Amino acid sequence: MTQTSVAEQTAAPVVSESPSVIKRWEEDYSETKVDEIEYDYIIVGSGSAGSALASRLSEDETKQVLLIEAGGVDTKDEIHMPAACANCQRCEIDWQYRTVPQKNSHFACKNQVSNWPRGKVLGGCSSINYMQFVRGDPNDYDNWNLPEWTFDVMIKYFKKLEIADKNTIPLNSKYRSHDEKNGMVNASSLDAANELNKLFIESSIKNGFHQTDDYNAEDSLTGCVGHSQVSTQGGKRWSTASAYLLSAVKRKNFHLLINAYTTKVTFDEKKNATGVIIRREKSLDTDETIRGKEVILSAGTIGSPQLLLLSGIGPREELEKFQIPVIVDLPGVGKNLQDHLIVPIFYSSTIQTLSLADLNQENLINWATNGKGVLTSCVVESQSWCQVNQNEENNVPDVQTHFCPFTVTKDVLENFNYKDEVLEKCFANGNQWTAICIPTILHPKSRGEIVLASANPLDYPLIDPNYLENDEDVRTLIKACQLFDKICQTEPLKNVLQSLAEDLNEEVKKSENEEKFWEAYIRKYGITVYHPVGTCRMGLENDPMTVVTQDTKVKGVQGLRVVDASIIPKLISGNTNIPTIALGERAADLIKSNF
Repeated sequence: MTQTSVAEQTAAPVVSESPSVIKRWEEDYSETKVDEIEYDYIIVGSGSAGSALASRLSEDETKQVLLIEAGGVDTKDEIHMPAACANCQRCEIDWQYRTVPQKNSHFACKNQVSNWPRGKVLGGCSSINYMQFVRGDPNDYDNWNLPEWTFDVMIKYFKKLEIADKNTIPLNSKYRSHDEKNGMVNASSLDAANELNKLFIESSIKNGFHQTDDYNAEDSLTGCVGHSQVSTQGGKRWSTASAYLLSAVKRKNFHLLINAYTTKVTFDEKKNATGVIIRREKSLDTDETIRGKEVILSAGTIGSPQLLLLSGIGPREELEKFQIPVIVDLPGVGKNLQDHLIVPIFYSSTIQTLSLADLNQENLINWATNGKGVLTSCVVESQSWCQVNQNEENNVPDVQTHFCPFTVTKDVLENFNYKDEVLEKCFANGNQWTAICIPTILHPKSRGEIVLASANPLDYPLIDPNYLENDEDVRTLIKACQLFDKICQTEPLKNVLQSLAEDLNEEVKKSENEEKFWEAYIRKYGITVYHPVGTCRMGLENDPMTVVTQDTKVKGVQGLRVVDASIIPKLISGNTNIPTIALGERAADLIKSNF
């Protein structure tokens, strides 16, 4: 799809059924009064973890819970239509972060900068992502070496949060829950799959993969290929705003404040958190203080470390650089930044793929009224996992691949911040159908950081993922690109796809040196797949780089926790949305038990 809005493409009969005019929210939560009580819990950020956490904590009606969100309500049409998910970037519901120029990658991007979309809306990134329902590999959690966060612990929360669709996901009491009464987030296998997916799976099997009908019920993801599972209900996105907040706002002890920026955590002289300072969107020059017994940051991998730093918690030298009084010298804040880097390999297709032409009246009516048809596709329709580096210590896959039967548009390529010349090459043969095979490095060795740009809380921090700084990451991606390009040139897929990689990478001849060809391609076209983690790393108390301990409490202070993807110490083998929701569920139980 393109940045043309769904509403602009939709006639009046369909608009009447559009989610934007369904009254999801009963009040104007931007006007919430917050100075009348001391809250038991103040949660900053309504994303994947924050919404789940706030909802669960408010189940205790004796506790007053306040959830603060910088963005607004989730009534933008494109949020709810899976096929329009790319339209949720570079608009008002996206923070529109950008990295600093990268030294070793992004050579095909303007100024070697990566766009980093993050959700600025109720539901956070769960309201703008590609809706993939992936847990990761069971060994990922054991590899954290944290007894309170092993897979045996986490599986309880994966099952607690989900409602697996009994029509598309097999019953499996060990790994899955089909509990429609108590589950929160819908999971279903994609039922609008393009014919190309079948061919991708067949060609993958010929190259050593095995097909699974439920990759979230596998003891190991390595070698799996299958149709994508997604978090949708009735053909529409099912974000944490839908899953948790629509019911939570009905509780008298649950309070919601939107369009408000949290600028600082406040402390008393004993380093007890006493609340937060906010600025409302309509009055950005006015500070308001909100009192709370406990503050929980769920502002994400960018927002949470920024708030800690602005509040005086972080590396001393970085705080003193901006004359921020030091509360705790905590060197790990903002460090350990990890992200999944993807390498989109573009192909022309003789089989029709999802395109702008599908945004027509017939399909819109079918989607809006029945929740059916091609517009229920979230673009990523099948995926696989493998190990391209074989060794005894490697007990998790090192590569995940998304297969997308999708005809690229100018706006989608601009989401990636590719240069205009890339767009010209992609469309050199006119409006051809395309598909994208996207190898992803799952456990990069490269580490980046997030640091303050200034002491102004409204200034964005400096984001440096430091992509491909470690040559091992490049070697892994070369092997991955070779393997999946081979798969796309294996029958039956080879009969319908033609690679565009050489047209996009003319400086190096693939036939002369395949490894150099793919290295150049990777360094040009590698981009984020939106899974940053690690900047408030969870770890053991005696580790100097630990920011939060296993109870999610920030070291060196009282009454302050971080609960979001920033505390994930090591990237998991897959998309991070569902694990982050599970993290919020787990943290809620820890907090309730006063762990």
